[in-house]
Amino acid sequence: MPASLETPSATAPPAPPTPPATGAHEVVPATARSVLRQALTGERRGRRLAAASVGLTGHQVAEALIPVTIGAVIDRAVATGDAAALGRWLLVLTVLFGGLLLSWRFAARAAAHVAEHGGHQVRMAVARRALDPLGTATRTMPGELFSLATADARNVSRFTHTLSSKLAAAAAIVTAAVALLLISVPLGLLVLLGTPPVLVAMQYLSRPLERRTERDYASAAKAGATAADLLTGLRVLDGIGAQPHAARRYREVSRAALAATLRTERAQAGYTAANTLVTGGFLALIALVGARMAARGTLTVGELVAVVGLAQFLRGPLVDVAYFGSGLARARASARRVAALLGTPPAVEVRDAPAGPTGTPDPEPVAPARTAVLSFEELTVHAPAGAAGPLTGVSLRVAPGELVGVVTEDAAHARALLDCCARRIDPDAGTVRLDGADLRGTDPDAIRRTVVAPPRDTALFAGTIADNIAPDGPGTTARTIATALTAACADDVVDALPDGPASTVGEQGLTLSGGQRQRIALARALATRAPVLVLHDPTTSIDSVTEARIADGLRRDRAGLTTLLLTTSPTLLAVCDRVVWLPAGRPQAAGTHTGLLTASPSYRAAVLA
Repeated sequence: MPASLETPSATAPPAPPTPPATGAHEVVPATARSVLRQALTGERRGRRLAAASVGLTGHQVAEALIPVTIGAVIDRAVATGDAAALGRWLLVLTVLFGGLLLSWRFAARAAAHVAEHGGHQVRMAVARRALDPLGTATRTMPGELFSLATADARNVSRFTHTLSSKLAAAAAIVTAAVALLLISVPLGLLVLLGTPPVLVAMQYLSRPLERRTERDYASAAKAGATAADLLTGLRVLDGIGAQPHAARRYREVSRAALAATLRTERAQAGYTAANTLVTGGFLALIALVGARMAARGTLTVGELVAVVGLAQFLRGPLVDVAYFGSGLARARASARRVAALLGTPPAVEVRDAPAGPTGTPDPEPVAPARTAVLSFEELTVHAPAGAAGPLTGVSLRVAPGELVGVVTEDAAHARALLDCCARRIDPDAGTVRLDGADLRGTDPDAIRRTVVAPPRDTALFAGTIADNIAPDGPGTTARTIATALTAACADDVVDALPDGPASTVGEQGLTLSGGQRQRIALARALATRAPVLVLHDPTTSIDSVTEARIADGLRRDRAGLTTLLLTTSPTLLAVCDRVVWLPAGRPQAAGTHTGLLTASPSYRAAVLA
């Protein structure tokens, strides 16, 4: 993943997140600083950020000059009774007020532009990393990705306002200090020497807030991920009576998130109280010194008014600058979380394939092809996710026109084979070949145009049935959709709906039953007409009668194409040309389903249990 976060220009509409090209898959470690820098200055936004800072600085400087100008009005016009001087100084005041209003208006627009486009850039970077065809070595829950793309992106982009406004506040403090030096050297020195310790103290006090903020966002993301997970499987939980366990699980993570939020808010309240105490005390000291000097006659009435006005004005910039630590803490905490995702290593890599039998690297497979041969050569995965043991030494060849079944005792082994075919993972040893070429030398996107290996989890999207079966739209004809629906025995599901294929299925397809969703998902896989199709238990939620019809339809629809079935369903295995039996993750026997039922007691126990 490149360190830069790409974003569309300000004049062009946002482009959909697209995976990077094959040559851009190198992951450069991202840091919180690089995330912040790209969000604030990427795509030449640094100019607008500078303009916003200059505009806000002009606004704050003009505000600092207001009490000085009022003091001058008192000493040089009111005290002397000079009407002409009064008119001139009132004109100066008018110009100052007009300048500060206009500068704030244009600066606020520039800052908003940087914040909105910077936040969009972070969101697009998160989306691109999540959709990267090479995947991520560590899985990130959908709820956490949503939190990164919303709350964390917003916190990073809001640092635009923090930075520009705090720079302006610092300029206002300098302006006020210079004015105080011109009025009285002791007062000016008091401001210049007293401000740095105030800022250092507030920065030190912000460190616990930064740590707690990061833990707070992590807990909130975990709670969101758990909630999304439970809502997705709500009907399943209802069916197995697991609502109490699910409620207890969510309650635990929710309370942990609440506790983290309360700790952060307590830290924020403590920081606010300390900020008010330190800055308020400092301002009170400035006003007290100025009042004593006026009492001794070393300050005029106008100068005293200017000093008191500057002391009151300084409270705002001092508080702003003091809160820089708080804003920086939140932005850095979110930026670190975004950087952790962007810097996650890929699950697979595109590298030179091992040399073939002739000693030369195997050619990259041409995709898409009309037909293709899928083969495993001594494929080994040492630690498949969720498996009790390794998957070792799998050798298998599936030619065009073949329907081959693979039976495993452990579903995790079947899932590992499925993921190797789709290059969601790479084997630790051995190879997966497509038309003789090692898949490790091919970009996953190119592979997936030839090999379709959808995950076992049934995922439907909000929209119509036709949209779910043919997400590419015009690329798939109505006849193809109808053929796929018939082969998956989903035509009766569609016929029962009021608008047929144009009927909406709702979010996650929850308006359909589990078996109906599974049939729609199977129809989607068949509609691709992929040269190689790998399916993992496509009929687990379907009754036996419908399953038998699906087996026949699958056999007819995939005639002449390469199909691999990872299943323990005897109905599906019965229509396979041959079946490979992998007990304990090791090849043991191959043959027809009927032959293995007779010859292998362990196979019989696995598929007829």
